[in-house]
Amino acid sequence: MFNKISQFFWKIENKIAFYPSLIALWGVIFALLMVSAEQYGISKYLQKVLPVLVIDDLETARVILSSLIGGLISILVFSFSMVMIILNQASSNFSPRLLPGLISNKKHQSILGIHLSGVFYCLITLISIEPTDTNYQLPGFSVLVAIFFISVSLGAFIYFIHSISQSIQVDHILKSVFKSAKRRLELLIEYDTESETLIDENQYHANTDDWHEYYVAKSGYIQTIRANRLLELTVEADTLIQVLPRKNTFLLKGIPIFKSKQALDEVTANKFLEQFIIDDTESMEENYALAFQLITEIAIKAMSPGINDPGTALTCIDYLTELLTLRMKKSDRLLIGQDQQLKIQINITPFEQLLYTILAPFRAYCSHDIIIVSKLLHMCKYLLQQSCCDPGYHETIKKEALNIIDDAKHKLSNQQDLDHLSAKLKRFE
Repeated sequence: MFNKISQFFWKIENKIAFYPSLIALWGVIFALLMVSAEQYGISKYLQKVLPVLVIDDLETARVILSSLIGGLISILVFSFSMVMIILNQASSNFSPRLLPGLISNKKHQSILGIHLSGVFYCLITLISIEPTDTNYQLPGFSVLVAIFFISVSLGAFIYFIHSISQSIQVDHILKSVFKSAKRRLELLIEYDTESETLIDENQYHANTDDWHEYYVAKSGYIQTIRANRLLELTVEADTLIQVLPRKNTFLLKGIPIFKSKQALDEVTANKFLEQFIIDDTESMEENYALAFQLITEIAIKAMSPGINDPGTALTCIDYLTELLTLRMKKSDRLLIGQDQQLKIQINITPFEQLLYTILAPFRAYCSHDIIIVSKLLHMCKYLLQQSCCDPGYHETIKKEALNIIDDAKHKLSNQQDLDHLSAKLKRFE
């Protein structure tokens, strides 16, 4: 039950209308509070104490509120239109995988919510102007607050234009993706360092063929795993488990999600399964490998004939180089334990597969460009100079560098370029 509630809130939080609706609701509540305050005579009191804060002309109040409503709706429509244009451009020029991140931008959603709350506040305030005997009950102070609302909305709109114009710039997108992956990698490297001192790696079970398999009821991407709760369950059940699929891999029905050394009853197995958050979309917050894929896709898209932007591709390679340098400090295993006893083994994307997934598209689409090829070889040379937790990483890098050179030789015909590659080849043999 808790798992379903968590998934529900995770889904709606990432919808573009969630925060605007929430802030608009607060605008409605505030408007109703102001209506209640007007009924208790706040405008009459302020008229005596600070008359400058109260608008006491009926027609003036109506004109102001009507104008504010029209202006806020215009700003709101323009803002939504700008968001849609940005999403379309990001999908066309970079990668459709960027859309969830742009849609879930909390700053832009909050600004749209401010506009909506202003509209609802002004509407409720306008409706609250109603006749009392021969006169009208005029919410003079509420009208002044409405003017304050439009001032805040205008300020937010100016910031929105500044922010939205930045968010579509490729440098900003790459930096955002890079920071997200870097944070995740640094966290995992720190965790690996702590685990090395707490868990004996000899406890790692390479052969789990005789372990018991357990399946989920639906297909989807593994968004995240509640490792702490999973650890508690393994201790309670006195078992060891191995999580089979990697994060953000699409889990199909009939494929086991984890194995347990000890057989689990149905109730206990369901408790384990509830710790896996599965959805139909991919998430970058918990999966650094998706960031590698996004940066690679942006680079390949930039090299397409329709865009033809090798400068962006070179920038992407720089970001990939720094992220790969971090990834080399992490082992290909994720082990979780308690009291120096291994309890959970989680499969992650091996460095060899990650590097191949990154460089294969470059070899397929960019081998004809000697500048891109030289940049990739410079990346490989730099990575070979870095320390790593597994000596096999360096052999993997050399193998991929030789593949880059081999593919480039088949695509390039200029003798000077070929001589340049031959000189590079000597560094990796």
